[in-house]
Amino acid sequence: MKTHLQKLLKIHSITFLLLHSFVSFGQQLPKGAWAGELNFGGATAHQSLFNFSATEGEKTKVLVSLPSSGMHDLQADRIKVVGDSIWVSFRDHMASYIYAALYNKQKEEISGTLAVPSVGINAPLTLKPVNISTILPSRPQTPHAPFPYAVLPAEFKGGDEGVILRGTITAPKEKKELPGVVLVSGSGPHNRDSEQFYHKTFLVLADELTKRRFAVLRYDERGVGESSGTFGGNFTEDFARDAAAAVKALRTDKRVKVKDVYVIGHSEGTLMTQIVAAEDPAVAGVVLMAAVGLNGVELSKATHRALLKARGLSEEKIESNQDVKFQDKAYEIIAAAPDSATSRVNFNKWFKEETGSDADYSDIYVAPYLNPWHFHHLHFDPKPYLRNIKVPVLAISGAKDSQAPAESNFSAIKKGLLAGGNNNFTEIILPKMNHFMQTSVTGTYDEPYILEETFAPEALKSIGDWLESQVMYKKTTKASKAPRNK
Repeated sequence: MKTHLQKLLKIHSITFLLLHSFVSFGQQLPKGAWAGELNFGGATAHQSLFNFSATEGEKTKVLVSLPSSGMHDLQADRIKVVGDSIWVSFRDHMASYIYAALYNKQKEEISGTLAVPSVGINAPLTLKPVNISTILPSRPQTPHAPFPYAVLPAEFKGGDEGVILRGTITAPKEKKELPGVVLVSGSGPHNRDSEQFYHKTFLVLADELTKRRFAVLRYDERGVGESSGTFGGNFTEDFARDAAAAVKALRTDKRVKVKDVYVIGHSEGTLMTQIVAAEDPAVAGVVLMAAVGLNGVELSKATHRALLKARGLSEEKIESNQDVKFQDKAYEIIAAAPDSATSRVNFNKWFKEETGSDADYSDIYVAPYLNPWHFHHLHFDPKPYLRNIKVPVLAISGAKDSQAPAESNFSAIKKGLLAGGNNNFTEIILPKMNHFMQTSVTGTYDEPYILEETFAPEALKSIGDWLESQVMYKKTTKASKAPRNK
């Protein structure tokens, strides 16, 4: 899960507004990959990638990536070209973004500005053609073809009308019945590889599990990569419907014989996974990576403290910090309010009672959490879903996870499962692993990009071993119940 500060860093690292007059006509959009450096006045520049590709009917698709902020393959929802002027807009669940620029075909250059109009962020951005392979950082765990298993394209209807999800199924080549796995990515836009910071986390995991004889489906989220629909404006329940559609698609795909399907989610994807398992009793089991079990308020409080601790603050200093107290109350007030206006009024009333001040501090403590996604997140509680999960659950997280602290979330998951009579719960906390399943040093949000490791080998082994044990148990149980010949 990404905190508000991390979301703001992501937004500050993204995007765009330049108002040009579109006066000339007839020029085509550029093609292929284009890259440039974004700099918002700080010491660090951020690489930005635009990939222009022709599709059916001579239309052009634009996929936008900002790897250092963890964003990959987000679809542009509007593309306009008039003469040498280009206007591209897209959005995630936090904000709308616009890139407006001039295309100089002779100089092979696109020059303009990226902006986030809602927060007044602007940054110049000049793009040049690039061979992506030449700018990739080292990611030694990324699998490469040829693969010792089948790689099949997948396309199926998503959870809402007009949403078509596309992805990949990897499966052993033999035609016998196989256990299946569906991978569900977390908050923010993700392609089928759950790619962030050039790390293809789900590709690495799918490769491991397919070699262990599982059929694995991973897919681009709606509005990302090759999937249709719009990413922004959707919430946990919407993406859970897509995950449920993926489970159905894997079960019914005639190219592979899959009966039992396990669902693996990461971060917010663990909430979607809980919804799927609660509503589909045929799911064989679930794996929750960087697991979330707390409600939105408690998770936000725990994450805020974990991030401060990762930056070196002691627990004593954190708990005595007045800003932490004010932010805690803001979370509570927003979660109890029916709308943003009420949130502001109630916080200012509480603040005056608490401090005696008439000053309006809601813009500091409340306003950043009033975008639709955060507002919904603070109102979300997984308890009702956890109580309805009746299948085996593995939760695996890292002690250095500063976004979904392991112990408090595991405690909430276990309590929720037990409330529904499910004690088939296994928990694993790896001492050096971060939120992104990497062996970590600090656990801070800026670390994954500089780490070469994509997926901690110990975590890969733990997940694979647990899944194999579940499959073996089901086979043994089935065999013991089979009638014997007299």
